[in-house]
Order: sequence, then structure tokens, then C-alpha cells
Amino acid sequence: MSGGKRRTWIWAAVMLVVIQLGGLWGLLEMRRGEGERGRELALDPEAAVAEAKGEKEFREALRNLPTPEGTVRLSVATAQASAPQVEDLLEQAKNLQNRGQLDLAEKLLEQARRQDPKHQRVRIASALLAEARGDSKVALERWRNLIQGSEAGGAVRNLALALSKILQERVRLEQVERQREETLAKQPRKLALVGVEESRGEGGKRVDWSVRAIGGVGALDVRKVGVRVQFFERGTDGILKKSEAGVVRWAKGVPLQEADGLRVVSCEPKVGVGGAYVGYTWQLFYDGELQDERIQPSSLRGVLREKPRS
Repeated sequence: MSGGKRRTWIWAAVMLVVIQLGGLWGLLEMRRGEGERGRELALDPEAAVAEAKGEKEFREALRNLPTPEGTVRLSVATAQASAPQVEDLLEQAKNLQNRGQLDLAEKLLEQARRQDPKHQRVRIASALLAEARGDSKVALERWRNLIQGSEAGGAVRNLALALSKILQERVRLEQVERQREETLAKQPRKLALVGVEESRGEGGKRVDWSVRAIGGVGALDVRKVGVRVQFFERGTDGILKKSEAGVVRWAKGVPLQEADGLRVVSCEPKVGVGGAYVGYTWQLFYDGELQDERIQPSSLRGVLREKPRS
């Protein structure tokens, strides 16, 4: 290799080393500058505030982004607003009760009571619903609880007192009716009431009572079978009174033995002008002895004078 070429190669190697050293120096200066900037942010309060403000704006921008169609961004406020409130539950329960869905109405009122145990309208609705379900004991208990939790002399307490007295009498009459039925069931009978159906007759209401003969008592005498029916109405003056009744009719005759199966005896009330039908008392006799009876509603028991045999 000649001397000129050797010098050229040496200079090229030196320049390459210089360039590499320069690159390394620049990289070190860049990293040191970033570290100093970080220290400046940490030591400069204004820089820290600006950094926090920027981060807050970034988060708000994310929160304000439009949600996908069909979705709702959930928060505590929206969750509370979407939950059914007491008044909504009360209104829904009333609608369900009007449609005859009493079990669902009871569940909604129970949910409303959990949300606000002292809500008087909910408690009144619960007592009325228990009455509609025919549960007199539960209704009476709810009225009594309402009496204890309401203002003395107030409209709510007066209402609860009046209705609780009516219910108390109804419960007593139901107990008396059960006792009478148990008494009749224990005594030997020849005829028994099986079922009752109320329907619309030619001139108005019609009531059908299904009767059967008790097995093992032998053939019965049709002349000894008697039915006594009394219908009741409430006149325009509000007074309860007896209604006129049509003729008692047996379909296919009186059941005289068990093999005759069910036989229906019917009668129709003749309610006076302006009067409103209330109910009936029905009794079945054989040879002068009471065999069975039905009183609808049970509150009419007080006007029934005949008593079952002792």
C-alpha cells in the first residue's frame, strides 16, 4: 500500500470514531434534558397545576364522548333515578289489584313498605288489599298497626278504627260459621250441601245449590225434605230488609239416595225498585232437622233466627 492511500484510510477511521462519539454525546444530553424537565415540573407548582388541569380536561373529554347506541352510562344518580319509587310502586299495585292480580300487587306493596315503612297510603293500601284477598286476620292486624302509628284524632286513625271494628266483627262471624259447620259435620246427616253457584237468571240473579244424599242412610222420603231461602236487599234508604223470592225448584228432583248423585235446587230473588241485592241465607232440612246451611255474606248470620240442633 502506498503512503497516500494509507493516510486516507487513517483519516476515514478517525472521522467515523468522531461521528460515533458525537452521536453518543447527543443522546446523553437528550436524556439529561428530560430528567431536568421532570425535576422542573416537580419543583414548579405552576407547572404541576397546569399538568393536573390538562389531565382533568382529558378525563372530562373521555366522559363526554358519545355512548354507543342502545347503552346508558351508569352512575349513582342515574341508578337511583331508574329504581321504582314508592309512589310508582303504589300506583302499579293499585292497577294490578284492579285487574285481579292480587299476588303481584302484594309483592309491589311489600317492596314499597321496605322503602318507606311509615308511608300511610301504602299501609292503607296493604290493609285494603288483604281484605280483597279475603284474609280478614291479616287485614285486621294491618289496620291495628296503622292505628298505633297514626296521629290521634286524625283522618287516617279514624278510618283505621272504623274499618278495624267492621273486620273484627267479620272475623268473629267467620269463627261462628266455622264452628257451626264443624258441629254439623260431626252429627249424622242424610243430606249435605256440595256447592253454590250464582248466575244471571231470567228476571235477574239466580242462585243454584248442589245437594247430595249421604251414603249408608237408606232411601229418603221426599216429603220430609225442605229448603228455606231468604234473600236480602238494601233499599234506597240504606236499610237492610228481606226481598221477595221466587219458587224453590229442584232439577231432576230431590236426591233420595247416594246413587242419585248431585241434584240442584234453585231460587231467584226479586229485588224491589231502587234496591240493591245483598245476599241470602239458605237452609236444608230433613224431617224438621237442619242438615246443612249457607249464609252469604257471613254478616247476615245475625238476622238468621234458626239455630242448628244441639
